[in-house]
Amino acid sequence: TRTFRGVGLTPFQMEGRMQLKPEKSSTTYDDIERDSLSTVILKSFNNKSLCDAVIVGNDGVRVHVPSYLLAAHSIVFEKWLNESNVKKMAAARETAQTVVGNTNESSSSSTPYLHTMKLPFANMDAIEAAIHFLATRSLPEGLVKNLTETPSEFYIRTVCQIYFIGRLFKIHSLEDEAYRSARVGMNRVPHLVCAAFDECMSLEKKLAGEESCQLPASKNELKEYALEYLRDSPLTTLLAGGTPFLNYDSISAIICDQDMNVDEYTMFHILRSWVVQDEGRNLKAGEELASHIDFAHIKADHLINVVKKCKFVDASCVNAALEEIEEMMANRSPDDKEHVLVDGAGMDDVNGIYARREEDIGLGEDEVAFVKEAGEDEDCPDYTLYLFRSTWAIASSFDPSNVLYSSEARDVVSSSVPQGGWSTIGGEVPAPKCVWKASKEDDAGELDAGGERYVAPNLADNGQHRLSDLSNGDYTDAPKRSLKSMMSLPTDEGYEDRDYHATVEKEEMGTHPLERMRRGTLQLFNYFSFSEGSLDGGS
Repeated sequence: TRTFRGVGLTPFQMEGRMQLKPEKSSTTYDDIERDSLSTVILKSFNNKSLCDAVIVGNDGVRVHVPSYLLAAHSIVFEKWLNESNVKKMAAARETAQTVVGNTNESSSSSTPYLHTMKLPFANMDAIEAAIHFLATRSLPEGLVKNLTETPSEFYIRTVCQIYFIGRLFKIHSLEDEAYRSARVGMNRVPHLVCAAFDECMSLEKKLAGEESCQLPASKNELKEYALEYLRDSPLTTLLAGGTPFLNYDSISAIICDQDMNVDEYTMFHILRSWVVQDEGRNLKAGEELASHIDFAHIKADHLINVVKKCKFVDASCVNAALEEIEEMMANRSPDDKEHVLVDGAGMDDVNGIYARREEDIGLGEDEVAFVKEAGEDEDCPDYTLYLFRSTWAIASSFDPSNVLYSSEARDVVSSSVPQGGWSTIGGEVPAPKCVWKASKEDDAGELDAGGERYVAPNLADNGQHRLSDLSNGDYTDAPKRSLKSMMSLPTDEGYEDRDYHATVEKEEMGTHPLERMRRGTLQLFNYFSFSEGSLDGGS
């Protein structure tokens, strides 16, 4: 049986176990007739002669139940009982043949035949809760209360098993109730979404190897909900203490998921938080899973100061990524960089795109330079547009002192190249006009790195850090949300009041030109307070 973290006794033992069978009391038949149907059914569980079926879970505990209750709710149960009856009749004939001539048949008739079914994926609590639902049309009150008020890993995994019982035996009402209850628990404590996803992954793997337990081909809605939740809110789930709930198959599915709303640096921290919680067991797996992260899309300083120092990423991978970054920067188009478009100058050679100079060698603290490099087939020098003190100037790169055009700076801000107001000094009239453009990264504006539209943030995450903060190494407090932004928050419709947290809906995503660039590095609705401890794998 699975040992749950932080649990000595089972939660039902600590809180008072759910009683599938009501306490015995001296009641008359008149009292029974006045009871509700569900109460009568529950009382029938005390009569062993009526409980002719046994369900055995993965913990080996035998749960007795009337077979009619199972067959009445599920055609799968009914089919199983019919097959079991055939076996029962065969066993009876075999027994009758062995007792021919024996006048004492009490030993063969005193023990009633029990229909026995094994559910290797469910524990006793899940089986008892499912049977309780078949009798009362509701899950046990203790289970519902704990999922609503104090959800834990045990309760989330138990309700996932109940959901699978509903799917396996095609009891849609049980499936729907377990799905809704699991959502309540996950929304109450978001990092438990990881436990739900892991349980769904594990149960599917177990049932795949059981010929007698075939799941229907319909979509696993609980698993899909958990996965979408992880994709949209990785900081409040995976990086908020959720990764210890994941086994290798689950963390592998997350690391390899191309729809995860994170950049590569955040994905690295997700893997890191999983590895460090049990390095002895997870270190080798971490080395394997690290191959699915494109380190070339992580900033160079993060690669050197953080990634290279971890134990599960080989230094050669980091060095190769640094070389690739350097090559990409060298081959980047001027249109992708911060640049200035110069047009209308009397000297045609001056017109063109001036890209921001990356190196600051020879430049003062407040000096800025943009360079237009001449093409191989052009018979002209390179030109530089630069800011010196309070004057912008355009000159040949070989002789910056010979100014061709100039304009007074309106304010001393490095990138505020004036559009007009240029004068001809040593060049030819007319003077040019200049248009400054930010780099593609800075020009995203209200769009994130994946090209997605801004989404109203989750009010429950107010005051926590933005997803982009992790990538930028920024751990200061995020700005507070305005009343206008709070009034535009999304709502969750179509569910009962008890399901009080909004559904995490997936936004329509754009296609990023980089195949492995993770979407959502600037998702403003995902906040989480990061500390040095959390980046080192702490909760």
